Amino acid sequence: MRIGLIECGTQRPDWSDFGAFGTWFPPLLALAGAAPEYRVWNAVEGQLPADPGACDAYLLTGSPASAYDDAPWQQALTGFLRQVARQVPLIGICYGHQHLHHVLGGQVSEGAAWGVGIHHYDVTALPAWLPDEVATDSAQGFDLIALHKDQVTRLAPQTQVLAQSPFCPAAVTQIGDTILTFQAHPEMDPAFAATVYAYERDRIGAAQTEAATASLTLPRNPALAARWIMAFLTHTLAKSGASQ
Repeated sequence: MRIGLIECGTQRPDWSDFGAFGTWFPPLLALAGAAPEYRVWNAVEGQLPADPGACDAYLLTGSPASAYDDAPWQQALTGFLRQVARQVPLIGICYGHQHLHHVLGGQVSEGAAWGVGIHHYDVTALPAWLPDEVATDSAQGFDLIALHKDQVTRLAPQTQVLAQSPFCPAAVTQIGDTILTFQAHPEMDPAFAATVYAYERDRIGAAQTEAATASLTLPRNPALAARWIMAFLTHTLAKSGASQ
């Protein structure tokens, strides 16, 4: 399997020790026992696949941008997504989740409060493509790092919500047969999250920043998210191959 990692953000120079956005996903998916090939494009720097067939699937990372902004790189990314959506499997993480809904007819809006710290999301629907053992483990829901103020406020057509919380009604979604998205950050290291929370302290608020930072020591289960992602890609690619 070849997965294209489309970076939707560029790391601050003083945070370079944490790595680029795309570097966080091979270790995440390795938690599911996966070892696909990876290629990386940085959309912010004008890099996108010239040939959509260069990879079997694409994953869109998080970003400090808003999906409803209209920067040239976002326009180019929108054009690419309209070309490949519903044809090539796509995974959207945080900003990627929002941009996909935005492009495909949903709406993304700024929320009244930040989503930061470890959030719990209840699984509200078990898709048929989940293996039985993953479905069983999913009864616990997801505990993942959140870092967002924007939210999907209107779902793209043909969306099924798979997990949610009172704060985030569209936490994990499937759009059609070929797109899976997560609002939270299963790939994010707690140390990096704490760094960003401190940087955004004035906007988040002191009390919420401290509570969110303290919560980063709580258990989380990124491996469950990785197993969902790999199960979805494996199923979707197998189905696509069978239909050809």
